[in-house]
Amino acid sequence: MYGKRTVLLLLTLLFTFSVIGKKKEEQPQVVKMSTLFKQANLAIKNNANQPAAEKALLDALNRTDITNKDRARIYFYAARLQENLNGLVNRQAYLKKAPYDTAQFFNPLLVMYRHLEHCDSIDALPNEKGKVRTSFTGSTRGLRQKHRSNILNGGKFFLSKANYDQAYNFFDYYYRYSSNQNDTILPQVATWAALCGYLVNNPNRTLRYIDEALLNADSASKPILQEYKARSYLQLNKEPSWVATLDEGLRMYPRYNFFFVNKEDYLYQHRMFKEGQSLADSLIQVAGDSALYWFAKSRMTLAENNYEKCIEFSDSTIARDPNYVDAYYNKGISYLNLAVIAEETACNDLTDPKCLEDRKTIQGFYQKAKPCMEMVRKLQPKEMDRWGSALYRIYLHLNMGAEFDEIEKLLKPAQ
Repeated sequence: MYGKRTVLLLLTLLFTFSVIGKKKEEQPQVVKMSTLFKQANLAIKNNANQPAAEKALLDALNRTDITNKDRARIYFYAARLQENLNGLVNRQAYLKKAPYDTAQFFNPLLVMYRHLEHCDSIDALPNEKGKVRTSFTGSTRGLRQKHRSNILNGGKFFLSKANYDQAYNFFDYYYRYSSNQNDTILPQVATWAALCGYLVNNPNRTLRYIDEALLNADSASKPILQEYKARSYLQLNKEPSWVATLDEGLRMYPRYNFFFVNKEDYLYQHRMFKEGQSLADSLIQVAGDSALYWFAKSRMTLAENNYEKCIEFSDSTIARDPNYVDAYYNKGISYLNLAVIAEETACNDLTDPKCLEDRKTIQGFYQKAKPCMEMVRKLQPKEMDRWGSALYRIYLHLNMGAEFDEIEKLLKPAQ
């Protein structure tokens, strides 16, 4: 019995030691940082294994046993590895050992810039004594400067390929890390960056460079860029900035209709009808006698239920643009509303001579509404919601049997 217990104890101990041994063997060995840096240098020297060396470095960022200076050094070596990849692509193409891939030539430089940005950021952190002592500033600046022209060329390349997202990244780095404020290409780079931001629907990117772009744009481009600025603020739901940008656009580019149309819509939505008319009057004085401005007055007075003025301003609009369908609509609606008001106050005593007079007045309003709504139908034949019900009322009150029957048939499928 004693012997069996001894055997069992020995077996248990052997199993325990075996498990402990396996656990020790399964634990990954921590590679020294100096070894990782040596491997990176070797990859650069041999023009081989750069991705593996870079991955090993970046994986080490999560270690708790390294300092911020080690982390900064990791990013700097990773940047050098990307530079080496860029040079390798260039050499292979020169020696015709591989087809030249322009994107593969430029992209490592973009990654290199990103690594250098991280390097500088960590390098600038204060040490345990609260002091900042940078170690890589000169090296990162030199590496960027060495490849600056190709960062610009990379942006131009991706811009030509309509890859606006990637093009922006290149232009952004070129502009942000410019040490020469006399660089004459900077204004153009800012314009390219703003446009790329707009084309990828990224308002923050657009706004980052739009003011610089506006400052240096030609007269034909300025109002367009100002429009992009306004649209970007609107997309970010920054209403005060949006309105201010519209006002600035109205002041500087009064003949560019985007700013007027959107400011009028803003005033209309906020029921600022008098302000809307005043704005239209100011533009009539400054930017010419446009149908658009007169229609704005028509729209605002219709909203105020001032139907006589709406008709007057609609006529002024049509005089300047005979096909301005919304002006015909406003005019027709105004006459129909006047007819309703007249009906509500009309005399109901058939023996009273005023009854016939009121009836003629009502019929007159319908007669005047008729050509307006028929013109709306002519100009927008598919928009039956706009003219169908109106013409139904008109033809009914004017006893126009054939026209009424036709409209009734058209409206039935929609009912």
